[in-house]
Amino acid sequence: MGNHRLWHGGKILVVEDSYLLAELISSCLRDWGLETLGPTGRLGEACKLAREHAMAGAVQDVKFGDGLCFPICTILKSRKIPFVFMTGYRDRSLIPLEFRAAPVVWKPFDEDELRAAVALIVPGYEEQRSSSRPNSA
Repeated sequence: MGNHRLWHGGKILVVEDSYLLAELISSCLRDWGLETLGPTGRLGEACKLAREHAMAGAVQDVKFGDGLCFPICTILKSRKIPFVFMTGYRDRSLIPLEFRAAPVVWKPFDEDELRAAVALIVPGYEEQRSSSRPNSA
C-alpha cells in the first residue's frame, strides 16, 4: 500500500510499551511526512517529553508499562496539544470524561484507522489529502 506523504513536518509523541507496535506507529508517521518524538513506554519519560518538547500531537497507548497515560494527557491538554488514544480495551469508561473527546484507535489497528485519527489532530491534513492521495476504499 504505497503511502503518500500527507503532512510535511510536525512532531508526534509516540507512547507505546510494545517495541514492535511503537516501531510500526513511528514508521507510519514517518511515511506520512511526520517526525516522531520517542517512542517511549515509560510514564516518567513520556511526561518529560510532553512537558519539554514542541510537538503537533501525540499517539499514546492508554495502558502501558508502569501506568496509564492520563498524567501525559493532563500535560498535553494544558499545552493545548491534541492526542490520539490507542487501546485494546473496548470500554471507553476507562478514559476520564475530560479526555473522551480525543480520537480512539482500537488495537489491533490498520494504517487507515491510524491515519484518520491523526488527521483529526494534525492541522493541514485535509488540504494535502485532497491533492496528494486518491480516495481509498
